[in-house]
Amino acid sequence: MKLKVLLILMLAAVTFTSYAQDGGIRGKVVSRNGRVALSNVQVKIESLGLTAMTDKDGNFIFENLPAGSYTVLFSTPDFEDLNLMVRVGNEHVQDLKSVIIVPSGQSAVLDDAVFAEFDSDSSSSDTQVLPSSLSSSKDLFNNIASYRFSEMRFNVRGYDSQYSDIYLNGIRFNDAMTGYGPWSLWSGLNDATRNQENYTGLEASDFGIGGIGGMTNVNARASQMRKGFRVSVSNGNQMYRFRAMVSYGSGQLDNGWSYAFSVGTRQGGNGYVDGVYYNSYSYFASAEKLFGQNHRLALTLLASPSERGAQQASTDEAYALFGNNYYNPNVGYQAGKLRNSRVRNTHEPIVMLNYTWDMSENTRLNAATSLRFGRNGYSALTWNAGADPRGDYYRYMPNSDKTQIVPGITTDETIYFYAMDGAIAKGVWDGMLDYDKFFQTNMRNIDTDPVLSKLMGNNSRSNYMIEERHTDQLDYNLAVNVQHNMRHNMRIVGGANLRVNRTNYYSEIKDLLGGDYWYDIDKFAERDMASAEAYQNDLDYYWATGHARIARVGDKYGYYYRAHLLETNAWANYTWGIGGFSLGVSGSVGYSNMYREGMWRKGLFPNDSKGDSKKLDYLTYDAKLALGYKFSGAHSIEANVAYMQQAPKFATAFVSPRTRNTTTPGLKAEKVFGADLTYNLNLPYIKARLSGYYTTIEDQSKVISFYDDTRSSFTNFAMSGIDKRYYGVELGLSVPVWNGLSVVGALSWGDYTYTSNPNFVQTVDNVDKIVLKDKVNWDGYHVESSPQLAFNIGLDYRGPRNWFAGVNFNYYDNIYLSMNPMYRTATAIKYYTNVLTSNTATNAQKASALSSIKTLRKQEKFDSAYTLSANIGKNWYIHRVYMLGFSLEVKNILNDQDIRTGGYEQMRMSKVRGEGGEQIYGRFPSKYFYLFGTTYYLNVYFRF
Repeated sequence: MKLKVLLILMLAAVTFTSYAQDGGIRGKVVSRNGRVALSNVQVKIESLGLTAMTDKDGNFIFENLPAGSYTVLFSTPDFEDLNLMVRVGNEHVQDLKSVIIVPSGQSAVLDDAVFAEFDSDSSSSDTQVLPSSLSSSKDLFNNIASYRFSEMRFNVRGYDSQYSDIYLNGIRFNDAMTGYGPWSLWSGLNDATRNQENYTGLEASDFGIGGIGGMTNVNARASQMRKGFRVSVSNGNQMYRFRAMVSYGSGQLDNGWSYAFSVGTRQGGNGYVDGVYYNSYSYFASAEKLFGQNHRLALTLLASPSERGAQQASTDEAYALFGNNYYNPNVGYQAGKLRNSRVRNTHEPIVMLNYTWDMSENTRLNAATSLRFGRNGYSALTWNAGADPRGDYYRYMPNSDKTQIVPGITTDETIYFYAMDGAIAKGVWDGMLDYDKFFQTNMRNIDTDPVLSKLMGNNSRSNYMIEERHTDQLDYNLAVNVQHNMRHNMRIVGGANLRVNRTNYYSEIKDLLGGDYWYDIDKFAERDMASAEAYQNDLDYYWATGHARIARVGDKYGYYYRAHLLETNAWANYTWGIGGFSLGVSGSVGYSNMYREGMWRKGLFPNDSKGDSKKLDYLTYDAKLALGYKFSGAHSIEANVAYMQQAPKFATAFVSPRTRNTTTPGLKAEKVFGADLTYNLNLPYIKARLSGYYTTIEDQSKVISFYDDTRSSFTNFAMSGIDKRYYGVELGLSVPVWNGLSVVGALSWGDYTYTSNPNFVQTVDNVDKIVLKDKVNWDGYHVESSPQLAFNIGLDYRGPRNWFAGVNFNYYDNIYLSMNPMYRTATAIKYYTNVLTSNTATNAQKASALSSIKTLRKQEKFDSAYTLSANIGKNWYIHRVYMLGFSLEVKNILNDQDIRTGGYEQMRMSKVRGEGGEQIYGRFPSKYFYLFGTTYYLNVYFRF
């Protein structure tokens, strides 16, 4: 009996111990390149003083760990260190499955400016197409495409950057006004923002639902920064000449504190385009404290103050006259020194507070709040009277080929050139802005107007000056989410987000170019209107003083209004897995409210310019379904489907926000449907990812503002009901060949087309009415800019003694020019349609009219192109404590300088005179951007 009782007690003790035992951590470490298992990786839990090494299959395990949260450090030569926060429970071993670490050589050769430094200006067509975010990713295809297709402004699946959600420390930072990616806010802070979580396609995440183009969360907190010092110096000729960066991360100290900082600078111009330069600095500081085992608080401050000169597209005629394809009409000489009129000047700090609370072993709460503030200015040359002084203005072009805008018909604008000797004109053209002439003209310009003479005496009135157009944001965000692990492999994550944004839009005087003041009136309204009140930019000021504003350097002029935006949403993701099957269901619902607040009363629109516009309210919602099945460790499939309704962006909601409160006619919430199917192959001798996708976007809106020669006024094209369709396939491939040599490749093929004929409304800024309504015949035309076929094949080599190298061949095709909507309206071809329906027109005349319609409406397709690039680098490890390394990448080795990467049809149109005096619309030459010739980027770094 006693023996029986003793056995029962011993069994109970063992059972109790088994239930009370602590948890553990296990996983498998693999390389991001091809998911190759990595042996001899050091895995360390510093707070417990525990270290493990991965075996030949990349596996590691820690057992009998006390419950709590730990920072696990993964380090090995040739790879970037990785810090993971892991929560350990009481009753199970936390399986991390595949822990992916990044080869150190790859990220070292990447110039981060590729992602961030594309300028945009909502008031001008003279912009480059904004690329979507192409950050490095654990995904095989995206990892290849991010580095190797960026030279052609490649957009994954053709989507604009507004469809890829970019988060910083758990808060979505896509621009509130445009939706574009926010990379420029922290460009130059590579070390601080290196740690990223990437979700491709329609995947959901722990931070939100995500867009159709995927999602990236940048972990920029002190605990996420690589431990130790890192110093790097770079030299290149694509974006800037010189970059230096110093970074330090303390790691988590024994007292629970961790801190980090990073500072850097980028300086100099590139090797191809005059006036393109950087004068940029960046700073980052973060402090984080672990309170006990369950609470963590982090404070982060970062910014990238920059001044950088911009490039503007031009016509092939101007490029030919200049002698190469890198002519920049923004630049000229002032007192013998080159000066760029188009300069982006920004300083927008972000301050963030992050809080994490491990409520239990299965539940975690994350809260984050942020404030973005500062300035964002973009300068431009402005003039009061006279023709456009830029060198590629059509009146200065000596080539008589422009008379072929409409075959056989002489344009009003070309008559001037018939009185000139074309050879002489070509010989004297230099394409440069004449700043010295601007100064001389301004200093001699003493206005004789009685009002100005009385006010200003002998002070000179500037006819030319440099303005700076501002979009200064005050952007507040709050995000909270809760993650909970349930039984039977179920997990739910839910949260709520709030965004409040106020953006000040205004223009201010930057440089009067030798003059004493600028007289702030609307020059087009002054020309067309008899009343002085009608051409006042600030009518209240005129009523109070009896004259227009006398503006000096630093003063606002022209326009001043504010955009107000309130966005909020609640979301949840549910995942469940059993056996090889996985299920994910995600959804969100939100509310968006925006309006314009006019700060000045415009003389042309006294009752519709000052004060608040009507409030634009939208219900937003997203829904996603994800299914997956893993047949084995080598084969799996994934299927995703999503439907979303999104509010339009402020930038497209008003026909002319500079002047009035009128909203875009037909403005609606945007509808997005997307589906994709993916097959993953993971074998020792081949890794591959093959995906097919289908997406529709409906009810987009767009506003284009520019000077219209046919109406001799600043005008606005407002479109609504724009529908698009995207479908295609993606393939990423990695095949180990022999002794560190691998064949890698990627293929992106898609068909991106417009599927509707949008509504088209034209207004002009000096008339309070719609001057034209029409339809844009875009159905069947191609979505512009991004290559719809991109192919890469390359060799990657990782040799002994930490050498790495690679060579890549890229091929691009099906790139289409951005279109002028007016060319595709019935109004633009009215003359030709009248000829086609005329009973008196001859067959030859009808054939000519039909040919002219085709010419006017044809969308230009760029020639196919191919490039060759290579990289090489090496790391030296000193006592396994210090690392010295370098990497060099050379692009466009073949030095092909005739590859078009983007451009647009000019918005301006000519009116031409037919034989009977009829008014006929004609094209202006298109403008293009060209790929730089051979460029290089050399990076040298030291870690300790």
